This record gives sequence, C-alpha cells and structure tokens, in this order.
Amino acid sequence: MKFAVFGVLAGTAGLVAGVWLPAGQAGVVGAAVLALCGGAAARNESALSDRRQERERAAAGLLTKDAHGGLPRVREVQDPVLVGIHPYQHEDGDLPESRWNTPPYIPRDIEADLHAAVESGGFVLLVGESTAGKTRSAFEAVRLLAPDHFLLSPRNRDGISSVLVALRIRRRYLVWLDDLERFLGPGGLTASALGRILESGSTVVATVRTPEYDRFGDHAEAVVDRSDHEVWRDGRDVVRRAKKIRIPRRWSPAERERAQSYRNDRRINRALSASEAFGVAEVLAAGPELLEAWQNAWSPGAHPRGAALVLAAVDVRRAGMHEAVPVSLLERLHEIHLRNRGGSPLRPEALEDALAWALRPLGHTGASMLVGEPATGLRAFDYFLDTLDLEVVPDESWDLILAAARPRDALDMGMVSLLESRHDRAERAFGVAAGAGLAAADVAKAVIMGKTGRIDQAVVELRSIWESRRSSLGREHADTLDAHAELAYLTLKQGRAAEALELMRELLPLREARLGTDHPDTLDTHLQIANAIGRLGRPADAAERCRSLLGRFQRELGPDHIDTLDVEARTATWTGKSGRYSEAFDLAEEVVRRRTAVLGADHADTLYARGRAVAWLSAMELHEAALERARGLLEDRERVLGSDHLHTLHTRRQVARLVARVEGFDRALTVWRETLDEHVRILGPEHPLTRKVIGLSGFRAEGPWGPLGGAPGRRAAACTGRTSVVRQRGEVPCRAPRPGEPFRSQH
Repeated sequence: MKFAVFGVLAGTAGLVAGVWLPAGQAGVVGAAVLALCGGAAARNESALSDRRQERERAAAGLLTKDAHGGLPRVREVQDPVLVGIHPYQHEDGDLPESRWNTPPYIPRDIEADLHAAVESGGFVLLVGESTAGKTRSAFEAVRLLAPDHFLLSPRNRDGISSVLVALRIRRRYLVWLDDLERFLGPGGLTASALGRILESGSTVVATVRTPEYDRFGDHAEAVVDRSDHEVWRDGRDVVRRAKKIRIPRRWSPAERERAQSYRNDRRINRALSASEAFGVAEVLAAGPELLEAWQNAWSPGAHPRGAALVLAAVDVRRAGMHEAVPVSLLERLHEIHLRNRGGSPLRPEALEDALAWALRPLGHTGASMLVGEPATGLRAFDYFLDTLDLEVVPDESWDLILAAARPRDALDMGMVSLLESRHDRAERAFGVAAGAGLAAADVAKAVIMGKTGRIDQAVVELRSIWESRRSSLGREHADTLDAHAELAYLTLKQGRAAEALELMRELLPLREARLGTDHPDTLDTHLQIANAIGRLGRPADAAERCRSLLGRFQRELGPDHIDTLDVEARTATWTGKSGRYSEAFDLAEEVVRRRTAVLGADHADTLYARGRAVAWLSAMELHEAALERARGLLEDRERVLGSDHLHTLHTRRQVARLVARVEGFDRALTVWRETLDEHVRILGPEHPLTRKVIGLSGFRAEGPWGPLGGAPGRRAAACTGRTSVVRQRGEVPCRAPRPGEPFRSQH
C-alpha cells in the first residue's frame, strides 16, 4: 500500500509539473520527484525487510508463535503442551474445557505470593517435585496478570539467543522457561544473559524440579569445592537472582477443600480420592499410574523392552543430559538394562512395539512414559526421575551417553558427576568439553586432577590456563579472574602458602575493581588471604582476620548465608590452631548449632563442623568423649555421604587415631587395617591420603599394590609405640600420636 502511494505521488508530481512548467523543465522535475519517491520506497522496503528478518530471527528458536510466524501474546497461546503443561484427554461427562483440554484450575496456597511476584516483575522461579503443579500454577498466573505481554519461550539452551535478539524490538515480554535446568550454562541462560533480559524490563517466569534446584543450592555449595566454582557458579548466580516460590507435591487440606467444588469433573474426583496417598496434580498427571504400569511391564512377555527403554531415557537425564535424545542412543542403552534384568527369559517384545507402548498415553490422561517424537528425539517423563529409587548410572551406560554428548552436555555431565563425587567420570566429561574449547571446562578438569592426588600437575595446568587467558582476554576479564582464583586456591592446598598469598594479594584489587569491595567473590578472596596467613604459621592473625570479616559477610550476605557460616567455622579453626583449644571447641559447638538450625543436621557442612569439634576435644585430651562423637559422626557420614566419600574416609582416620589413644594399639591394629583397606579400595595405593594412613599406622604390606600398598590377607607389620619399622623404601619413623596433638586435616 505504501509503495502504491509513492507511485501516485510521483505521477501526480509529473502532471502538475507539465501544467505549470515548460516541457523540458517539467520532465526534469518529474524525474527528480519520481527518483526521490522511488528511493524512499526502496528504503522503506529495505527497512520493512530488516524488521521482518529481525522478527524471524527472534522467533527462530522459540516454541510458541502466532498465526503469522511471529511472537504471540500470552493470551493467544492455545496449546498448553507447548508451555509444558501435561496433556489430558477428555472423557464423556467431563466439564467441557475444550480450548485447554485440561481440568479446571484449582488455586494453590502459594497463589498470593506467586501473583505478587509476577506483578512486581523480575525473575520468578517455582520450585517443586515433578507433577507438583508448578507449570500449571505459573502459567495460570501469567495468563491472568500478563495477558498482553509478548511470550518468549525458547526451545532449549540455544533458544536463549533468540530471546536476546527479540529484546532489540522493544516490547513488554514474558520469558517462559519451563524446566530451568535445560537453559542454564554456556551459550544459554548465564548470569550475564539474565541481566540483559531483566534490564530490558522483561519478566522471567521459570519452573525447576527440586533435585535440579538443589544442584545450585546450599547442599551443592557445601559439596562443591571452592576450586570447582567456575563451572558451577553461573548456574548458581542465575538461581540466586530468582524470587523463589516452593510448591509442595502433596496438597494441603485447604487446597483439597477448594477442589471439592469441582468433583463433577471426573478427573478431579479421581485425584481427590487418591490425594491422601498422592498429590492431586500428581494423580492428574497420571504419575502413579505410569509408575505402576512401568513396574508391571518387567513381567516376562509383558513390555520388558519398553520398560528398559524408559529406564535408558531416565539414565540419560540422571547423567546430566536434559534434551531429547535420538532413538538410536536409547536402542543401545536399553540393552544394558534388559540384560541386567534377565535378558531373553523376559521374552522382550519387538523394538517397534516397545517404543509404541512407551509413547502411548495412559488411560484417561495424555501422559506417557517417554515424551517427544521418535523422529526428533525422546525424553523420559520427569516423574520417573523423582520416584525411581536407582543406583548411579551404570558405567557402560554412562560411557555411551558421554560418547553421544555435545560439549555443553558433557560439561553438565561433569558437574553432575562432581556432585556425586565420581571424580573419574567428571574428569573425562570435562575433558570432552575442554577439548571442544568450552570455557570453564579446562579449569574444571585441572581441579579434578588436584582432587585425585595430582595436585602438582593441576597447578601446572592452572598456571598455563591463567597465563593464556591473561594474554588473550586481559588480567581483569571474568574468566581470567576465575583461573587466577583457582590457581591461588590450589597453590595453597599444594602447601605453597607464601606463593598462594602473593597470588591472592594480586587478585584482590582486580576483583575489587571489577566486582566491588563487597561482592561475594571479593570477600572470599579476603577469606582465602586469611587462610594463607594461617598456613604460614600465623593462626592467631588468621583468626583475627576472620573475626573482622564476619561482620562484612553478615551485612552483605545475611547472617544465615552458607558463606557467612563458613567464616564462623574458619574463625573456630584458626582459633584452635593457635593453641586455644577450649575456645575453639566452644566456637565449633556454636557452629554445629547454627548449621543444624540453618542447614539441617545432615547437611555436609554440619557434619564437617562436628568433625572439627571432635578434633578440639582430642586436643584438650578428652579422648573418650572425642571417640564417642567420632564413632557417631562416622555412622552419620556413611549414611548421608556414603562410605566412599572423602569426608567419611577422614572420619575413619579420626576413629583409628582415637582408638589408639583410648583403647591402645593392639585394638587399633584392626581399625587401622580396615581403614587402610578402605583407602586402597577407594583411592588406590598411591593416593596421598592412602600414604598418610600407611604413615600413621606403620603398616608394611607385601602385595600387588607395590611397596606402600596394603592387601587384605597379606602379612603386615604394625608400629607399636614410638618405634620405627623398616619398609621397602627404607626406615620410616612411626609413633603413637602425642597427647594434645590436634588433627591437621581440614575435613
């Protein structure tokens, strides 16, 4: 239309010129006007084309589009499955809600908090178990409160780039991220990308399952070593910015009472009848029915291959891959579970039949065990992830998954393995990501080397990474600062405290300039400087520095933040190492009390604080009380962390040393033997901690593990008292611990 107008204007100008001007001049004027109008039309067409291309780029990686392929408004979304709401099928007699094909929405108890959070804008995150009703509650809220916002719903992590493109067209946006874990990480939703989205005035509404949220919560922060933070930090920083609303799976009496008004909908009626055992939303999504059908499918001649395919898809997600995967991968993986469950005697069905069964909606619902399309990829229904009581992913399965993983998936797999203390897997996964040039993976791989006894090699690797980043990115770049911090931290763990202190003092002004004087990373650098000073033989100075830092942590992070609690623990540690054992014990007891109240009795940090209290009791020569506590701590650490965790191994060493003090070395021989066997089994004979046990116990073993190893059932000699034994590498002093000698381990 606009181009026609330009043509008419040009023609009119020519006619007017012909009436009022001589023929020659009229031709010139007409041509000039025509050229001007044509140029304007061309420019306008080009601008329209640019805007059209911009809209197309913005919509390219998004799930929801309007009828013209552009961005829809929230109120225009017709298909609830596109935003993650579980599909449902109608039954005769159900209330006719054909547009949404879902049961009536029943307000939850979190409604007021949720609406306030959405209305105020920013980043809203609903946290809960699978089928708790997170997605339905969130989308009902945005339909009510932001119906005219344009909806940006990325397909996956790659779709975040489409969101950032859309922000160039200034509109009111609602960014929808169902299953937040699918979008986190390099190339996806980083802290920087989230900042750009929020600075545009857009509202972000997301959901996340509780186990995935916990990967970035307080528990993970206790498990993840400081030197692992680069790979983990971005997800943590994203989650920290959210206004978090927890929604329970089990419905409250008030919620069930509100649901009574909808009992004439047979879906609601069925869910209410089962709500004493399950959540209403859980039953509506057919979670319990699907689980029961999967369990029954293992019967011979039923659907064992289909059940194995589901279990294979669950393995993929538990390993750290969140996106749909090809059927070809599930074909290879499911054979492992099928074989482990009995193989051919199960009389498994044909693969085509197995896939059809796993994808078939169950009964009155639209839910199925596998989600997606065979042609584009399949995922496990997340209900299985939260309900199946499974061991770790089998090694053979994990290897196949890593071989199929993209570099960013490999990074996620490494992080999951790290949180599970599977350092062998984590190193391999980070190696795949690092080989593809993915930022943070090279540092993470070096950190794993340090964790597995190759700390000298790890420091060499980190120094090379730091120098490379400093040259290519500059001293103040965030990635350079991260490598700098990790190098300083591991140099301190290496025992080179003076060099570590120099690195930290160089790092501090750079972090202050980039992040500010009270940023958590800047405060952490101050804390690490205090630790380095303590390691240099000035524990009283370190304790005083920690005390002075405590107020800043309390003010900036809050009194109950996990980092603030860590400063309190460090204060107790350095107080004890300065020889003030009684004061250190009192401080450690207060740390135990505070961590129990804030984090819980089974939190890894709470257990750690209990271990420090044991150390100070022993240093005060209250060995019997210390032994009783140490045995209780060992039991709890085995229950919570597992027998293979490094902290559990540390407590074994504590118990053995205390048995020697309280019950004598004859009794201690058996305990040391068991402790050594566990260290060799878990860490290998050459690990520094295994060597430490050999040094403390005085065992000499002749076996397949070499001169310092110890094999069960082999001849061994043990040290008794302050004598020495001759080992295959020469004479090594061996003694019982001196009274009042504190433990040196930081665990």
